[in-house]
Amino acid sequence: MKFRDNLLHLRQQRNMTQEQLAMLLGVSRQSVAKWESGQSTPEVDKLLKMAELFGCTIDELVSDDLSMRTVAPAEILPEGAPAEDVCGYDEHMKKFAFGIATGVALIILGTAISVLIAALIPEPMSEALVTACVIAFVAIGLAFILPAAINHASYAKAHPFVEDFYTPQQKEAEHRSFAVQLTAGIVLILFGVIVVSVSGATGNEKLEEIASAVLLALVAAGVWIIVHCGIIHGLSDIASYNNERADEQWERDNPRVGHICSIIMLIATIVGLLLLFGGAAAAHAGVEHADIALSFFWVSWLVGGISCGIATLVMRSSSEK
Repeated sequence: MKFRDNLLHLRQQRNMTQEQLAMLLGVSRQSVAKWESGQSTPEVDKLLKMAELFGCTIDELVSDDLSMRTVAPAEILPEGAPAEDVCGYDEHMKKFAFGIATGVALIILGTAISVLIAALIPEPMSEALVTACVIAFVAIGLAFILPAAINHASYAKAHPFVEDFYTPQQKEAEHRSFAVQLTAGIVLILFGVIVVSVSGATGNEKLEEIASAVLLALVAAGVWIIVHCGIIHGLSDIASYNNERADEQWERDNPRVGHICSIIMLIATIVGLLLLFGGAAAAHAGVEHADIALSFFWVSWLVGGISCGIATLVMRSSSEK
């Protein structure tokens, strides 16, 4: 009881909201609410952060009565102060968007360059160059994508809640920028399609191959713009980010969900492989309609994914009752 009372008192003394404290501690707002209501207690590392934040020891925070302790005026947050980006959310998401967009675009660009090499350099020399080009650009692309994805996962785990600090003006400006950039990306891709169409009318095979390379290069540029602006567009929807982190936390707190989904996907994999290899064997043996199994073996994974989603929703609904 003393910890709960101390936490509530120390937070309210500083005009600090549950959201602000959650951001500083790297937890969800629901966690702070549960601590203050006595439904749960924080881990030692969170207690240490709180003790540093409130200028006391862990023992004082947990065992003593701090209701008489005064707070320096400098520690009191001004009433109605606008939210601030204390977690570096904006900078992190921009780096994440750049890494993912650049990685995807580089992989597509590698294909474009390989097509150009095949068009300009005669075989067999071009075969080795094409293979090396594709492998090199895939590797470079993954060198952007994987660190960005790993860093984002680490950031999301360390900051499961972020207070919405974007102003309405910033959100409106971002929406306008998103519309312009999305249009620019689509126009680049369409321009590439026009280039291929024009080259096809010439009947020159080499020119058509070069035009295909140009199309892929323009697709790479267009995809970079679309992916980048799409991720940046999600920046302003911090509520969605918080909801996703809350869902992830719920899944970590309920490991049965992961076990059930693993079993479902294992069954889906077995069924898919049976359809694939069984269908191939049946087709080889001349069995009628065996090609249907080969054509739709991938559906088992789709059904498995949907089943996992349904199972998660059912278990979440049951736990909230």
